[in-house]
Amino acid sequence: MIDTQRSKQLIKKVKQGDTDAFRLLVENYQHLAFTVAFNIIKNKQDAEEVVQDSFVKVFSKISQFKEEAKFSSWLFKIVYNTALSRIRKKKLDVYTLEPEEYGVEHGVSLHSGWDYLVLKDQQKYIQKAMDNLSEQDKLVLTLFYLADEGLNEICKITDEKKTTVKARLHRARAKMYTQLNNLLKDEITVLI
Repeated sequence: MIDTQRSKQLIKKVKQGDTDAFRLLVENYQHLAFTVAFNIIKNKQDAEEVVQDSFVKVFSKISQFKEEAKFSSWLFKIVYNTALSRIRKKKLDVYTLEPEEYGVEHGVSLHSGWDYLVLKDQQKYIQKAMDNLSEQDKLVLTLFYLADEGLNEICKITDEKKTTVKARLHRARAKMYTQLNNLLKDEITVLI
């Protein structure tokens, strides 16, 4: 993800009609926007459409963006609301895919086959643990850890009070820890 200063420069150019600057914004935020949408929608194709619709909204409403706010918070709020609207509109059947099925790679440089196997193994356990969490818990963890959003930004995105977000984040971390502990404990007994 790009830094705040670079993001502000790009937004200024987009407001002046520079489509190349907008393309750079899309390239830098599309992965996390997809992750947020997918955690809500649970369907690759619909999540991609939500992201596409969200970026169209961003482009058409960029003049309304107040630059004292974080662009990522504003974008993720749009993605969040677009995803919720799609669920209400289509009453989607939700299901879970493995990370490989929706092409999520975390940009990690892999130096060997062993590194690749370790990364895939970590992703497998994290995904299994996430599958056992509620949708809201997944969303809060994704926004906090992957999108690097602070509590105030998460409150704006989810329209929840700070105490609610703090409590949800605390509970989600504890649940994630418990899930990972249970999964890895079972794996250790299988390996031994």
